[in-house]
Amino acid sequence: MKKGRKIVIGVIFILLVVIIVYLMIPYSPVKKEYSSIVGELSEANKMPKSIITEDDLKVLPEVIQKYFIKNGYVGIESASIIKFDFKDVEFSMGVNKPNIKIDYTVYDFVKEPTRVALIDSKMFGIPFQGIDICKDGKAKMKGTLAKNITLFNTKFDIIDSSYLSECMMHPSLALQENITYKQIDDYSVEATIRKNGRKTTGIFYFNENYEMTHFIDEKRLSSDTNTYEKWSAVTSDYKVVNGVNRPTKFQAVWNFSEGDLVYFDSKNMKISYE
Repeated sequence: MKKGRKIVIGVIFILLVVIIVYLMIPYSPVKKEYSSIVGELSEANKMPKSIITEDDLKVLPEVIQKYFIKNGYVGIESASIIKFDFKDVEFSMGVNKPNIKIDYTVYDFVKEPTRVALIDSKMFGIPFQGIDICKDGKAKMKGTLAKNITLFNTKFDIIDSSYLSECMMHPSLALQENITYKQIDDYSVEATIRKNGRKTTGIFYFNENYEMTHFIDEKRLSSDTNTYEKWSAVTSDYKVVNGVNRPTKFQAVWNFSEGDLVYFDSKNMKISYE
């Protein structure tokens, strides 16, 4: 009995060591899947390059033209992909729930309204990763714990508001045929994106320096509550990077009736173009 018990304990110990080592190594099937998705979409969404001119911008509302001109976007190269990198983001698990630190990577594609995002974090020391995809007027979210345990895999028949909110980060995104605009006043514009019979609408707001300050969607679906709630994307701390004045701080906020929940708080947003 004692010998058998020792064998069992030994096997359990070895299994624990193997599991710990597996969780610690950089390899992740989720990251591999994400890289594969990004690679395929990058090939399928390549577009010819050109230089952004003031004439290109004339189809946009006046306030958006001023935004791109005054912040240095005229003269830069057009893009097929806009990439966002967020490191050490304060991410809320929900109302009255704790925050965790996450890294978040986003690829926005120009040819078609497509967005692919990767969340990379740890929960109680165990790797947690997730992939969000918005494509063809649909969205899906998948979360994975310990690299292989699927926590959720949900689908929605919506266009993600996040994609629309990010369209001021490069003229190529803003100039898509899928997006229509209606200027409200000197410093705000309503934007609507459509794809496959679905649409999402929100309002962009700018300050007197023609910097975008925030975007609001009055009715965004909250996956936590399964209700439509007011949602805001807030940009600030503008800095000149490679000749372009762009925000480096980003917050995503649920504006619930009982109070705001800043669930995504990044102080170091980096943007690159491909």
